[in-house]
Amino acid sequence: MRHKTKINLVMKPEYAISSETIIILPDFDENGFLNSLLCKKEGVSKAGLSPYNLIDTNLRFRGSSMRGAVEGAQAILGKMNMNPLILDKEQDIILFPCRSPYREDCVWLALQHVKHYNSAGKSLTQVELSNGSTIMLDVSKQAFEKKMQRAYELRFKMQAQKMQFEGKVMETGITYHFSKNRDRGNYEDGVLVE
Repeated sequence: MRHKTKINLVMKPEYAISSETIIILPDFDENGFLNSLLCKKEGVSKAGLSPYNLIDTNLRFRGSSMRGAVEGAQAILGKMNMNPLILDKEQDIILFPCRSPYREDCVWLALQHVKHYNSAGKSLTQVELSNGSTIMLDVSKQAFEKKMQRAYELRFKMQAQKMQFEGKVMETGITYHFSKNRDRGNYEDGVLVE
């Protein structure tokens, strides 16, 4: 199921996903509309957007979008379904879905807040979170582990690319000495004006 994106021009405080956000759960209201529960270290709050639209709104607030984050992850990890995504590189907020992001029952977890996980049956995994909370997910331990590994791979490759890029930027290369040619108005290499 494709979600229509609600673009919020103003970020409501209760919609903000931060480094304190541990998990994002789907939550249906009394009229059957899909909303979100944001579980943070200080407690749980409700947001009047689906998890997909909530994440998209947060990405747009940061100058990106769900589409851009998904395409960015695919460029790094390869084209696969259910890739993790980087919500905020500087704050190290990497989210990964436990199911297809387009499903209404998709739960999103913040990589940095997954402390431990165990099999709780054939297709159930109990996840312990950084604040001591737990959640039972309808996914096998093997499938959950694969999602975690993809999220760590995305984080590692992004950090490696950043270090490589920054290293190349800092390398000494060819030096230039530009000055403006008074006759033509162009800047030219090697012409020193005194």
